[in-house]
Amino acid sequence: MKSDSDRKYSWVWGVFGFYDHREIDTPVAIKEDGMVAMQGHLDVAMQRMGAPLRIVYANDRIDLPGIYTKPSRGAALFHQSTLTDLFGLEGLSATAGLRLDYEHTGIDFSTESNGGDVNLVFNIPNRPMPPMFVEGDTLLQGNYSKDFWKVLPKFALKYAFSPTSTIYLSASKGYKTGGYNEQAFSKILQSALSASIMLNAMSGMPPGMFPGGAPGSGGSNGSETVTLEEQLSYDPETSWSYELGGRYEMLGNKLTLNYALFYSRVNNIQIIQLEDQGTSGRTVKNAGTSDSKGFELSLKYSPVRNFSLYADYGFADARFVDYEAAEDVDYSGNYIPFAPRHTLSLGAGYVHQFGYGSFVDRLIANIQYAGVGKIYWTESNKTTPAANEEAVALYQPFYGLVNGTIAAEKGAFSLEFWVKNLFNTDYHSFLFEASDMTTGKVNQFVQRGYPTRLGATLRYTIDR
Repeated sequence: MKSDSDRKYSWVWGVFGFYDHREIDTPVAIKEDGMVAMQGHLDVAMQRMGAPLRIVYANDRIDLPGIYTKPSRGAALFHQSTLTDLFGLEGLSATAGLRLDYEHTGIDFSTESNGGDVNLVFNIPNRPMPPMFVEGDTLLQGNYSKDFWKVLPKFALKYAFSPTSTIYLSASKGYKTGGYNEQAFSKILQSALSASIMLNAMSGMPPGMFPGGAPGSGGSNGSETVTLEEQLSYDPETSWSYELGGRYEMLGNKLTLNYALFYSRVNNIQIIQLEDQGTSGRTVKNAGTSDSKGFELSLKYSPVRNFSLYADYGFADARFVDYEAAEDVDYSGNYIPFAPRHTLSLGAGYVHQFGYGSFVDRLIANIQYAGVGKIYWTESNKTTPAANEEAVALYQPFYGLVNGTIAAEKGAFSLEFWVKNLFNTDYHSFLFEASDMTTGKVNQFVQRGYPTRLGATLRYTIDR
């Protein structure tokens, strides 16, 4: 709902709402190689305890199935007011806006381990004992939810020197809600399984089995216990963004220049990480404070009515300001993963109109060069821990793809022939690291970009 735009004071009111309900089924399993690794870890733990026995997994596979329901809903009320000819100066306008945002997010979970039973094999001198079977499987069920309220202001000043030149300055607060990581359950369930095995095993052992006392018998170590909800959840991300830009039209409106300088400060920035070990998935984590600053330039030149050239360039310096990933790991000053430093787009477009009664109404051709990079894939930016190996650069250098389209239109129909990555440029579109459960070695997994692709698209536009 909005007022008439030809008045000195104009306003906009609006409401927004959404509802989302997702059910996620995760058939995770630890198979033979993983079981060998887990058995090795268990053997080392028992040796450290000095117990005269061995705990042996009874199966060569443990299933970790889970069903997770993630309901979310939200609503927003927003208003924006604009006052033109501010202070009696023609062309100067001020805009103020406010958005009241509400969002509810939650998770209902039911996950368990199947096949986590063990056998206790005793090795007590002069006291032979048969192996003892102990059930170790565990079940995690429950639900958590959070409600988020936020007030998001926006301010802007704009000055039009003439109908063809404008400059503006804006500031706005941004917000990204928190939530829950269902893919973290695999790692959490493995820890719960280990705890269940040890608890059940200890209850079935003869007295005096552990010279130093049973595990956990020494009482609390004074450290704060992290709840399950805290392990699953991540906090909201908030930001303030500032932008200075303008638009100029020259050469009889044939040449258009747009520019913008920007800066943003993000608190509790949300990043995506891969949990340790091969059985865990990607999770969202808060990573302290970050800054992003840069600029964008855009040029468009239309020497004749049906032909245009354009060039767009963007530079962004996005870094962590304060991010300690671990006690001895500080990523402050590093680049934010998946945020390209440079973006470049060069292109040309041509439209040919055919006369009345022709078989084709118009022919449209476009050619584009799209470049992007450098892109870091991890918070570490430069190296990955790899024993006895040289450090590996974890980034995608700048690369560019050439794409093109030719489309013929007739009435509401359009037939488009297209090519993407014309020169078959080799690049990586994604990379992540995961540690090997059997060796502990950190491995890199790379998704290669698409090669040259050709295709055609037939479209029908309603009410053209």
